[in-house]
Amino acid sequence: MTCGICSGPLRFRYPGEAPATGSDAFAPSCHAVSGHGDLYACERCGTIQQPDLPSGPELLELYREMRDDAYLAEETGRRRTSGRLLDAIERHAARGRMLEVGCGHGLLLDEALRRGWRVAGLELADASRAHARDVLGLDVRPDTLEELDPASDGGQQAIVLSDVLEHLDDPVAALAQIARLLAPGGVALIVTPDPASRTARLAGPRWWGYLRSHTYLIPHSTLRGLLRSAGLEPVEEKHLWRTFSFGYWVAGLGERSGPLDRALGAVRRLGVARRPLTFSLGDERVVVARRA
Repeated sequence: MTCGICSGPLRFRYPGEAPATGSDAFAPSCHAVSGHGDLYACERCGTIQQPDLPSGPELLELYREMRDDAYLAEETGRRRTSGRLLDAIERHAARGRMLEVGCGHGLLLDEALRRGWRVAGLELADASRAHARDVLGLDVRPDTLEELDPASDGGQQAIVLSDVLEHLDDPVAALAQIARLLAPGGVALIVTPDPASRTARLAGPRWWGYLRSHTYLIPHSTLRGLLRSAGLEPVEEKHLWRTFSFGYWVAGLGERSGPLDRALGAVRRLGVARRPLTFSLGDERVVVARRA
């Protein structure tokens, strides 16, 4: 086997549990420990990958069937996180047309619309797309990125891939398509887990980023090179700060730590589980890159 990003040699990194690949494992709120397949690391670019994942139409169908009924329970915090991402975009681009790939329930696009952006989204999951269109009234299509035509869909001032790049079966082609769809001087914003982060290295096989749904986990240095090869120059890079309820943070970390899991009961008794907490684990990168 060779790397799907750079064709370098792969070495075995962590064993998986040969899980069944169902659409429930692809929900954004699913962070089951050790729910992934066998993981391999590229000796050349460092990308972590799951070669046994389905690809092409089979992978797309899993996303179409996916439901995430727990996602909107953290809507307030997700909107605050989206606001910080929009701030990063607006430091480098004037408001105009914005496309979000994998827009989910449409919360970021809704926040952008309120700021004066002309927004559109792509979302395969039928249930998530229905919320974005029927509840929020957004223009969201069931198309894939590769199906867009730069002649009619191009001229975007901003394109957002938040927690999406790691799910694609060809991230290199996706970045090239983004460059074609951007207007000159337009920017792409990428949010993706960083397997080279200190947090990922310390957590080892229990790192939350090792999920069944993650096809490629690209180190930040490799991502910069891929962006430049696609004609996109990074202009800002930083750690992602997310806002969730205190209880959500403790529950997520508790899945990977017995003491933290026991602490969740104390959090509930103290009545602080719903209080918002903005925090960064230092293992997700936000990259803004401009089309030359």
